[in-house]
Amino acid sequence: MAAFVLDVSACMPWCCEDEATPASEQLLQRAALRHPLHVPSIWPWEMVNAVRSAVRKRITPEKAAGFLGLLPDFDFRIAEGPAITDLRRLNAIAEQYQLTAYDTAYLDLAKRLALPIATLDDDLMKAALAEGVAVL
Repeated sequence: MAAFVLDVSACMPWCCEDEATPASEQLLQRAALRHPLHVPSIWPWEMVNAVRSAVRKRITPEKAAGFLGLLPDFDFRIAEGPAITDLRRLNAIAEQYQLTAYDTAYLDLAKRLALPIATLDDDLMKAALAEGVAVL
């Protein structure tokens, strides 16, 4: 199956219909078919944060609960966090592309696994392409 790295931004359209696109629906279909979804260890925390923000602005708590209840049906592969010895290298990547530490985690994971990345974040897309990582 065609595995990929999944940024939180790329799956929030599954929860917030106002963000849905044909591309986000294709990603959802891939997830439903149990394509491996690789995510950094920060992903669950980022997901909770994004869903909480959506509840405050545009979706109901029931919609959020339904969405979060759907996620265990997918094949998530949560990567271990970085070693302390990786911090200098990760900081250099973040500095080079002016990325947040969170976006750097996605880029680093995609590079290490040689997988494409699904993201809606413009800065992360640009950095991924500059590093030779395919963007879905």
